[in-house]
Amino acid sequence: MKKIILTALVAVASLSANAQVWLGGSLGFNYDKQSVKHGGSSSNTTFSIAPEIGYSLNDKWDLALALNESLISVKDGDTMNSFTINPYARYTYYTTGKVGFFVDLGFSVGTTNLAYDDGVIFKSDDNTTTWGIGFRPGVKYAASDKVTFVASLGGLGFQQSKLGDYKDTNVGFNVDGNALKFGVYYAF
Repeated sequence: MKKIILTALVAVASLSANAQVWLGGSLGFNYDKQSVKHGGSSSNTTFSIAPEIGYSLNDKWDLALALNESLISVKDGDTMNSFTINPYARYTYYTTGKVGFFVDLGFSVGTTNLAYDDGVIFKSDDNTTTWGIGFRPGVKYAASDKVTFVASLGGLGFQQSKLGDYKDTNVGFNVDGNALKFGVYYAF
């Protein structure tokens, strides 16, 4: 029994010796304007901030927690505010020099508040609850021992949203330019 406990302590100590805490995240901004030749126009402005904190267990595995806050404002005054919590594990499956290729396995849960008023029929201040699970591939570049640039593209996953009696279930594989995400991490 003493040997098992001693072996477990040595294993935990070796993981802790290699462990490294990192902070990072991403910012996003998008302006989208639509117009109809003989009609009106509409525009949406989206701003998002997504801080992350992670813990590198070794050269292959990281554990992290990401938060995402997004605000969408529509030209006519409607707004949508969403907040998501996303814990994930990152596995770096191939490294060559300063470049590493990884896949994230994550779970997300969040809420979205939609406030709109069409001035005639509809007025609402509804909350949508969303959760999901999925894989997201990516690449990272270690610019130095402390700074790493990260990019990920799309993913494979399951997501479900619920608003009152309405439920939306989405299963899919998404790899397109709209799903491209960039970030920067700073290790301590």
